[in-house]
Amino acid sequence: MIDYAEKRDFLRMPIDCELSFSETGSSKQYSGNVINLSSKGILFTSNQEFAPGAKLDITLTPSNSITPPMEASVVVMRVVNNEVMYEIACEIKEIKS
Repeated sequence: MIDYAEKRDFLRMPIDCELSFSETGSSKQYSGNVINLSSKGILFTSNQEFAPGAKLDITLTPSNSITPPMEASVVVMRVVNNEVMYEIACEIKEIKS
């Protein structure tokens, strides 16, 4: 029998929406697509690579206009190159709006 227990403190919710972001203190904007979101983290794809520890300011823009954009400060925890895009996993440090 397979006994699996979720070890995450917060479940990840799959989300398909656009994301814009920049390195903290920089005005250069990048874009990406959100894969999933939890109360403590976010996973998104981008064609831009960042090293673990990089600090980013993100703006998540839901596809439905009823939900307002979410702005947050995050820290890159992990980056995976899947040969097409980079998957960037971040810890959310502060939600701004």
